[in-house]
Amino acid sequence: MSTSTFTDEPFVIAGTTYRSRLLVGSGKYKDLNETREASLASGAQIVTVAIRRVNIGQDPNAPSLLDVLPPSEFTLLPNSAGCYNAADAVYTLQLGREILGGHKLCKLEVLGDEKTLFPNMPETLKAAETLVKDGFDVMVYCSDDPIRILDRLRHGYFESVEFVTDHRTIQSPGHC
Repeated sequence: MSTSTFTDEPFVIAGTTYRSRLLVGSGKYKDLNETREASLASGAQIVTVAIRRVNIGQDPNAPSLLDVLPPSEFTLLPNSAGCYNAADAVYTLQLGREILGGHKLCKLEVLGDEKTLFPNMPETLKAAETLVKDGFDVMVYCSDDPIRILDRLRHGYFESVEFVTDHRTIQSPGHC
């Protein structure tokens, strides 16, 4: 009988192994220095970045998150927070990839409700299909209805997608 736990297993996302399983956000801090201090204190190696809200080079005249969380120290996970349709989400993540020099890993969020922040699943799936075809490795914010997602996976809609619902992960056949 094995005594290993999930913490004994490597944490691999899109072919990269991480020591920490914790992902942290880059928003809600009073300034960029506090963002760096909190990220370092957490031990997280992956930091999400809302491309529409946080400067990572879009404005060359403003302070950039890259100044305090350089890609040499952290994996920045661009996300499409604040997007309400597939087209906006795809455009936002393409912008993030361009600014980060071809970075393929992203977190897809297509919201359906401004108050609850529940995802718009039809638009999310549409965006995921487009992003995968465009070469992205996609982590998807989705509802806890895995039946629709599993059906799409079985029919080969996605090749490089991880769907995260609550604390469960549904991986595409290419990641199993």
